[in-house]
Amino acid sequence: MMVCGATGTGRTTFVNTLCDKEVLNERDYIEPETAHQERPVHVETYNTEIEEEDGTRIALTVVDTPGFGDNIDNRACFQKIVQYLEMQYDEVLAEESRIRRNPRFKDNRVHVCLYFIEPTGHGLRELDVELMKLLSKRVNVIPVIGRADQLTKAELSSSKRMIMEDIEAHAIPIFNFPYDHEVDDAETIQENSELKEMLPFALVCSESFVSTSDGRKVRGREYPWGIVEVENLEHSDFCTLRSSLLGSHLGDLKDLTHDWLYENYRTEKLSSSVQNSRDSRLLNPEDLANQSYILKEEQLAREEEKLREIEMRVQKEINDKRLELTSREQELREIEARISRERTASIEPSSPSSAGQGQPTGASSSLHKSDSNESGLAAASSTEQGSKEPSADIPPLPATQAPAPPSDKTAPGSRFSYHDVTARATPPPTNGTRPTSTPAIKQEEDDD
Repeated sequence: MMVCGATGTGRTTFVNTLCDKEVLNERDYIEPETAHQERPVHVETYNTEIEEEDGTRIALTVVDTPGFGDNIDNRACFQKIVQYLEMQYDEVLAEESRIRRNPRFKDNRVHVCLYFIEPTGHGLRELDVELMKLLSKRVNVIPVIGRADQLTKAELSSSKRMIMEDIEAHAIPIFNFPYDHEVDDAETIQENSELKEMLPFALVCSESFVSTSDGRKVRGREYPWGIVEVENLEHSDFCTLRSSLLGSHLGDLKDLTHDWLYENYRTEKLSSSVQNSRDSRLLNPEDLANQSYILKEEQLAREEEKLREIEMRVQKEINDKRLELTSREQELREIEARISRERTASIEPSSPSSAGQGQPTGASSSLHKSDSNESGLAAASSTEQGSKEPSADIPPLPATQAPAPPSDKTAPGSRFSYHDVTARATPPPTNGTRPTSTPAIKQEEDDD
C-alpha cells in the first residue's frame, strides 16, 4: 500500500491508526533558516503486520512518499514515484524470464495507492491531476480527503462532488469499485455501488483515545464543540475504507494489479524492447536479470541475518532453561540427601534396645557361663586349700607311692570334674601376658 500526498494531509496518522501502532514517525520540525531550501522526495518502505479481531494476521508493506508537493517544481517527484512502481514490475518480469525461478522470490508490487487530497473545499489542483494520471497507469488509485474534520457536512459534500467531477473530466482511471451485472451477485453489486457513491473517502484519524460524555473510551479528536470519533460512520469513512482494503476488496486489488496493470506494463516493455533492443540498456533481459539477482541477494542476506538473530535468541532461551533445570535438579538431590540423613538419624537411636531384645538366649548363656566360672573358681580355691592343708582324717601317702592321676569322673556331690575345675579356675589374661598355671595344674605337670 502506497500513501501519497502533500505534507500535512494526514498520511502518517492514517497509517498508524490503520495498523494500531506507530509505523511512520512524525517528521522533524523544519527550521525557519532552512525552510526555503528544496527537499527531494523520498520513497520509504515499512514492513508491518496487522492482526484482525478474529486472530488473522495480514502482512502489510507501507510505501511512504515524504517530501511530495513541497517544492515549486515537482516534476522530479513524479518521476521518482513512478520509477519506483515500475522497478517492482521489472523485478517480476525479470523473475518470470528466468529459466530457473527463485522459490523465495518476494513480490513487492504495490496493489493500491491512497492519494490524499487537501481539505480545501474545492476540487483537484493541477498537481493532483497530473500525478493521479501517471499513477493510475501503474497502480490502483483511491482518492481520499485527509483531515476531513476541518470541513462542515455541507462543505464536505460539495468538495466530494467537485473532486469526482474533476476526475471524470480529466478521465483519470481510479479504482471506483467496479462490478459486472452479469457476473456479480446482487449483494456485491449493492455493496460496490454504495462504496462508489462514497468516493472520495473522508478520513478523520487519531492515535489517541478520548472519553465521551457517556464514559466511553473512543479513538478520536476532542474539540471545544464536541468529539469526533474515528470509528463512527457519521463522522469518518475510516472503518469503511479499512474493511475494503483489508477485507472485501483485497483480492480484487491484487487481481487487477496482476491481470491488468502488470500485463499492460509487460506488453509495453516487451514491445519496446523488440523495437529498441540496441539503444535501450535498461530493457536488456540480462541487465534486468542481473539487477533482480543483486536485489534478491541483498534481500536474502537481510532475511538470513534476521534468521540468525532469531536463532541466537532461541538458543539463549534454551541455555537459560537448561541452567534453570540443572539448578532444580541440584536442589532435588540436596533435598533427597537431607531426607536420607534424617531417616538414618531417626533409626540409629533405637538399634541398641532392639538388639538387646532380639538376643535373649545369648545374654542368658553368658550369664550361665559367668555363674559357672564363679563356681569353678570357688571349687579350684577349695581344692588348693585342701592340698595345702591336708585333712587329719586322711592319712598321708607313702613317699614311694605316686599320686593317683586325676579322675575325669565327677566327684559325688559335685557338678564339675577335675579338668573342668582346673580349666575354669584359670583366670583370663588381663594384661596381654600368658596366664600362670594353678597349683593343681603344676602338680599334674610334675607327675607327668
